[in-house]
Amino acid sequence: MKRSTLVVSLALVAAAIAVGVATLWDAPFRRSRPLTSTTPRIAGSRDAAARARLLTIPLYRGLVDAEGLRSASLDDDGTLHLDVDLRSVAGPRLTALGLGSLATLLPASAQGTIAPARPAGTMPDGVVTESWLFPGSTPALDLLDRSPAASSASPAWDAVPGKPSAAVGAHVIPRRLADPSFGGPAFAPWRDRLSVVETLLGRPLRLEFAEDLAGPVVFALYDDANDSGAEAILAVELRRSDRIAGLLDTLFGLGALTERATIRRYRGVATGSFGSESGGPGVALAVDGPLLLVGTSRARLESAIDARRLAAEAAPSALDSVDGTASWSAMSTSMFVAHGWLRLARAAGDPAQPVATMTAVLRPVGSAGWRLEGHGPSPAITADPIVPFVRTVLGRRQREGD
Repeated sequence: MKRSTLVVSLALVAAAIAVGVATLWDAPFRRSRPLTSTTPRIAGSRDAAARARLLTIPLYRGLVDAEGLRSASLDDDGTLHLDVDLRSVAGPRLTALGLGSLATLLPASAQGTIAPARPAGTMPDGVVTESWLFPGSTPALDLLDRSPAASSASPAWDAVPGKPSAAVGAHVIPRRLADPSFGGPAFAPWRDRLSVVETLLGRPLRLEFAEDLAGPVVFALYDDANDSGAEAILAVELRRSDRIAGLLDTLFGLGALTERATIRRYRGVATGSFGSESGGPGVALAVDGPLLLVGTSRARLESAIDARRLAAEAAPSALDSVDGTASWSAMSTSMFVAHGWLRLARAAGDPAQPVATMTAVLRPVGSAGWRLEGHGPSPAITADPIVPFVRTVLGRRQREGD
């Protein structure tokens, strides 16, 4: 069994959270036609001003000529209002990638407001507050708990060592993983692949994960010396740990037989690490008490185990901006994350420019909707480190396979 099989099943928890809130950027991912030759889809002086405002936001420039931009207007105080059909915006790009079915996971409507955080002249240049309402059902976010009972007191936070440059905290509904139609047609290939693994192991992995996960999930990212790479820790709180620990023992044993894994105990915890042939991030795994831990290196994993032993100390101040009571919350001061989003949008950025703090929170609205709110100099979604990190890892894996 390849190590990627388990990694895919673990990463799905984080990826399902990121997909929904990352949707706004599928339009900027395209290589757009020159904007100077594009006829605006919105008319009138206020709408023309809104279009000009969009052009000043690198990650939103692709929306200017997008079919899915229903309306855009700019208030006298500089507040920008947008109404976007996300499925229409993302559909062509996803179809070109052979992933057209993913469009059905996205919210059909996103109503956004982007406003200066404080009156002009009293705030740092470019700092705004941003709010996006997804009024209808968003299948990509169905994994999130709409009324989490837990808080930042989850032991998953205890496994975050040092001061991460970016972090995400979320509460998921584990039982959704056991749904035979989980993710619909878009996740059918993943479900088929996992079914093969379940048959080989003689274990219902999805059902076990659904029963054993408690709900809180934490992802923390640490910049390297430059923005070309980063390391990360994923901590998942467990209701029970024996079955997942047994699964890791099996994985470690197979890795040892193929000489692809390094197995040893650290502070009494069985750990296994798998290196990357490309020299990029590997993967290291362990079950430590009520937590499943996944790190990009053995050193990072062991630092998370150390952090649990020092949990009585004050939490790192970098995590103060993450709301542990929200369904999903993120913060970032990461240059790697900021430049990663710019690369995804094919937008220019100043490598030497300091990165200001970005925060974002996702909360339920009504019976089916969601609201994404952000604060900082960039769009709300740039607080999320998962999308740029996964993109970088997948890019390295692809080069490794070439």
